[in-house]
Amino acid sequence: MRNKIILSSAFTLSFVIFLGACGNEANVKYQRYYADGSQVYKIYCENCHMSKGEGLADLIPALTDTTFLRENRAKLPCFVNNGLKDSIQINGKIYQSLMPAEKNLAAIDVAKVLTYVTNSFGNNQGIYDVKEVENQLNQCN
Repeated sequence: MRNKIILSSAFTLSFVIFLGACGNEANVKYQRYYADGSQVYKIYCENCHMSKGEGLADLIPALTDTTFLRENRAKLPCFVNNGLKDSIQINGKIYQSLMPAEKNLAAIDVAKVLTYVTNSFGNNQGIYDVKEVENQLNQCN
């Protein structure tokens, strides 16, 4: 009887651990996007926006304004893909520097870098799914 209880407990514990490891697919996807996005950021964004997203004085905006990022969620893929030629106001400050287009980035890379940016530098806004980014890129002006 005692062996049955131990065996049953071991099986139940193993099953719970298995479900915990496999059951959180969304978290695994988020972690993968975030990690890959940090690499894309280092290659394409860090030179201007700096390693901590602090920007460059009055020339390049910081990526720390959570409200701006949240309110412009649908526009961010277009900003990355097409760059910015016009002035932009972030946190009450106007920036007029040109942001280069990164048209060579695939939608998945844009999704990953935006997942990284919107969840770093004091931001916590969840994953940018590649389908969401593809839809937004199709609507860029």
